[in-house]
Amino acid sequence: MSTGTPTTERRVLGVFDGTLVTVGAMVGSGIFATPSLVARAVHRLDLALALWVVGAGLSLLGAFALAEPGAALPGRGGLSAILRRAFGPRASFAFGWTMTLVLVPSSVAFFAGVTAQHIGSVLPWSAPTLTSLVIVAVGAVNLLGLAPAARLQSVITLVRVLALAAVAVVALVLPPAAESATPVAVVSWTALLAAMVPVLWAYDGWIDLTSLAAEVRAPGRTLPRALIAGVVLVTALYLLVVVALHRALSTAVLATATAPAALLGARIAGVTGARLLVALVALSTFGGCLIGLVSGTRVVAALGDDARWLRSLARVDGRGVPAVATVVTVTLALAFARVEVFGRLAEVFVVGAWPFYALGAWAALRLRRQEPDLARPFRTPGSPWTVWAFLAVTAAMLASFARESPRPTMLSLGVVVLGMIVYRAPRAPGG
Repeated sequence: MSTGTPTTERRVLGVFDGTLVTVGAMVGSGIFATPSLVARAVHRLDLALALWVVGAGLSLLGAFALAEPGAALPGRGGLSAILRRAFGPRASFAFGWTMTLVLVPSSVAFFAGVTAQHIGSVLPWSAPTLTSLVIVAVGAVNLLGLAPAARLQSVITLVRVLALAAVAVVALVLPPAAESATPVAVVSWTALLAAMVPVLWAYDGWIDLTSLAAEVRAPGRTLPRALIAGVVLVTALYLLVVVALHRALSTAVLATATAPAALLGARIAGVTGARLLVALVALSTFGGCLIGLVSGTRVVAALGDDARWLRSLARVDGRGVPAVATVVTVTLALAFARVEVFGRLAEVFVVGAWPFYALGAWAALRLRRQEPDLARPFRTPGSPWTVWAFLAVTAAMLASFARESPRPTMLSLGVVVLGMIVYRAPRAPGG
C-alpha cells in the first residue's frame, strides 16, 4: 500500500459523473420524511415552499463558496484540504475527527437502517441483520475502487431520480385532496429557523463531491459545474415533490403522516403503489449509504494526513482506495447500527457539520487575503457578499437551533472539543 493523494491516473469523475454524485448524495431519505416535519411546523404550503427555497438557496450559496477553494485546492478530503491550507492542521483535524468518530459512520448506519426497514417485508431476516448486510455490501463495493462504485451509484441515482419525478408528476395530475378549514396558527421566526434543520438535512450531500476532489478530472472545471448543477437539479426535484405531496395528501394529512411516501403511493395506485414507493425509498437510502461511505472515507483518510499516529488511515491500495479508512468506517457504522441514535441524527448531523461548512466558506475569504496569487479556476459570484450572506444565515439557523435543542448542540460541540483535546495531547517520539 502507498500513502498520499491518489494520482492523476485515478481521476475518474467528469462533469456528468460528478453531477450524479452530487445529486445522489443529496437525494436520500430526507425528501421522503422531511416534508411531513416541515408541514407539521408551518401548516401552510406557501411557508413550506419558502423554507425549501431558502434551504436550496443556502445550499447553493455554500456550493458557490466552497467551489472556489475546492477548485483551487483539489486535495484529499475536500474540505479537509481547504481547512488545512487556510487555518492549519488543527482545524482540519477537528473536522476529520468529528466526521470520522460520529458523522460519517452514523450517517451510513442510518441510511442502511432505513434501507433494511423498507426491504424487511420481503426478506426473511431481522432489521439489525439486514442493516449489517447493507453496510458490509456498500463497504465491499467501495473496496472495489471509485470507478465501479461511481458507476453503480450513477445507475441507482438515475433510476431513483427519474422514478421520483415521474411519481410527483402523476400525483400532480390527480384531483387535489380537500384541505382542512381549521385556522392556522401564527408561526414564529424561531420556529421557522428551527424547521430549517430538517430541510438542510434533506439538502445535505452537496459538499460530498469536494471530498472526492483528488479523484475528479479537471477539478477546476468539474467541481464548480457539478456542484452547482447538482444543487439546481435537486432543488427543482424537491419543489416538485413537495407540491405533489401537499396537493395529493393535503397539508393537514401530510403534517400527521409518518410514512408520506407510502401514503402517496397508495393515493396513486393503491397497495401496489404503496409498495413501489416503499421500494423507491429503499433504493434511495441504499444509494445514499453507498455515496456517503465513498465520500466519507476520503475525509477519514485525510485525518491521517493531520496526525502521524493515524497515518495508516491515509494509506491507499492499488485501486486508489483508502482501505484502512474504509474498514474503520464500516466497523464504526456497524457499531452505530446497534444503538438507538437515529431519531435525532438529522439534528446532530446538521449542527455538527454545518459549522465546518461555514468555516470552509470563511476559508475562501481568508485564502483570498493570504494567497491572492493562488490560481482560482472558479470565483464565487458576488463574493464576498454572497459568502457573508451564507455565514450570516448559517449562524442564525444554528443559534436558533441551539436555543431550541441544546442537547444535540452540546453533543456535537463535545465531539469537536474532544477532538481538539486529542490533537493537543502529547505524543511519544515518532507518534
